[in-house]
Amino acid sequence: MLRFEDAATEAAFDGDQARKAVRPVRIALAVLSTLALAFYVAMVHVFPGTFVGIGNEPMLRATIGLVGTCAVVYLITFRPVFLRRQQLVMALLACVLWTGFIRSAGLSPPAVLDARGYTMPLLFTFYIYGAFRLRIVAASLAGWFGAAIFLAYMGSTGLMSAAGLGRSAMLLAGANLGGMLICWQVESAARREFMAMRMLDEERARAERLLLNILPESIAKRLKASEQSIAEHADGVTVLFADIVGFTPLSARKTPHELVALLNRIFTGFDALAAAHGLEKIKTVGDAYMAVAGLPQPAGDHAARAARMALAMHECVARLAGETGEALALRIGLHSGPVVAGVIGSRKFAYDLWGDTVNTASRMESHGLPGETHCTRATAALLQAPFRVDARGPVEIKGKGEMQTFWLRPAAA
Repeated sequence: MLRFEDAATEAAFDGDQARKAVRPVRIALAVLSTLALAFYVAMVHVFPGTFVGIGNEPMLRATIGLVGTCAVVYLITFRPVFLRRQQLVMALLACVLWTGFIRSAGLSPPAVLDARGYTMPLLFTFYIYGAFRLRIVAASLAGWFGAAIFLAYMGSTGLMSAAGLGRSAMLLAGANLGGMLICWQVESAARREFMAMRMLDEERARAERLLLNILPESIAKRLKASEQSIAEHADGVTVLFADIVGFTPLSARKTPHELVALLNRIFTGFDALAAAHGLEKIKTVGDAYMAVAGLPQPAGDHAARAARMALAMHECVARLAGETGEALALRIGLHSGPVVAGVIGSRKFAYDLWGDTVNTASRMESHGLPGETHCTRATAALLQAPFRVDARGPVEIKGKGEMQTFWLRPAAA
């Protein structure tokens, strides 16, 4: 049996095949109706009574019945139920049309049935296996059902001789066996293609997740749109630098595995805080963590976002220090101003920031104190209640000269 072991995978395959079958089924119904009308016109007006031996009125009723049935099913294809029950609907349609064909065939003279009575059932058998988009189980049931009731009807009514029944049985059995083989091959190929596409989708989603772990979503979309380099200027952002105090002696005491595990816990916590407070992580360098508020999407409250994250980072490290027994503390620096941001190069893409704002934020971190958030006047001026900002006083900053800086502290302290 052609069936996936996993029920969810089988259900997904059913839905995928039903969606793909909608258009071909509509075309098949339209073509079948057109053929029926063309056959009626040919038999009534071009070759009257020479092929099937049925009167005009019975043939008209049969044609109307077939076209009407196809029209009803055509309308059903626009309803959601068709996607859920496509195999059942098309198998029932095949059985209904079988009974119509057989009833119409019963109106032909026995001589015509003996000579050509198998023609319409044979053609319809091929149509079931090839055009109705039935999979092997439903197609086989519909095909053999039609052959069985056709032969049973013809034999029970005496409309077809034993020789005619034998010839029809052989032809219909051959048509069904050939149809089953083709149907099995088509469905096998469809299942292989479905799994291949599913694996491809999973790999594509995995690659997308990896890309979004490296680049902001908006930047990743622009990069995938074939922009070779991305650069943009932002007038108002707040850059955050954080550094673990005493990391060098800490690394000397720990094994590589222990050190990486500890850093992973710390930076994973920072990543969660960045997502929660609306900052974009830029990079980590050793034990230093860099993030920005106000990029790549502008934010009027960028300084407040960075301040909330800085306070939360101190709490996070204090909690980890209590859990691990390590003497962990952070120095954090904040500065607000304009930056240039972008992605450059052709390998190992990274979203980065450039400008004096970045350098100044780094200087705030390096000239800070353990357990403190050191910020510039530019950032302090943007922070209002409930933030508490205490003046540190003039500080000589390397490469910047004397600057008036501030401590960002919890409001309750």
